[in-house]
Amino acid sequence: MSPKLIVSFVALSLATLAPLTASSAIDDIPYGIEAVAQYRSEYSYRGFILAKESIDLQLGAQYAFNKTTSLNSTAWFGSEIGDGDFTEGGLRADLLKEMGAMTYSFSGTYRSYSNTFFENGTNIEAAAIYHFNQLIDFSGSFSYDTGAEGWYANLETSYYHRLNDDSYFNFSGGVSAVDSYYLRDGLNDVFAKLSYTYNINQSVSVSPYLGTSILLDKDDIGSDSLYAGIYFAVSF
Repeated sequence: MSPKLIVSFVALSLATLAPLTASSAIDDIPYGIEAVAQYRSEYSYRGFILAKESIDLQLGAQYAFNKTTSLNSTAWFGSEIGDGDFTEGGLRADLLKEMGAMTYSFSGTYRSYSNTFFENGTNIEAAAIYHFNQLIDFSGSFSYDTGAEGWYANLETSYYHRLNDDSYFNFSGGVSAVDSYYLRDGLNDVFAKLSYTYNINQSVSVSPYLGTSILLDKDDIGSDSLYAGIYFAVSF
């Protein structure tokens, strides 16, 4: 699949979406910091299983220029536990702009790996999210990864269900396509994730989740994945 076709794969869906509702405004406080610890039974990334049991630590910050524009940054380090020796470190910067019912983003992410066939590199990504209403979002993205020397794109939908003031469910699912991405081309995988979040207080939350990735074109370097994990987050 050529890069032009991957862009069309995303654009075809987004072109049918018209803004209908206004998206939520950024909080009045311009700064935000969050620390996250995560455990997962298997690390599946873009349809590739990179590690079995692993843990990672993340530190994220947000600065709001105004009610519609913000800059997010994240740094993380993860490591396989048990018998494995996979590690990953990364830095990400993401500029977001809200326009009516749409949110647009442009990001750059650098990832460094050890003990895996994935190569160190930078992922440049453009994405758009359509907020259908307060519960449902549709999104699409396309990116180029210098480590893979290939293109990746996906279409995704997510659904938010509030249980009470302190807890909610979130379900997301979608399909991805690749071009020259670690020897893969064409449709890549169907993926889904279900999470439950409980806010212990205004600053601390815990989120167990269950996810899956099903390959659409089986190959020698990948397999279907079913995994579980949990996030523990503290915001300041």
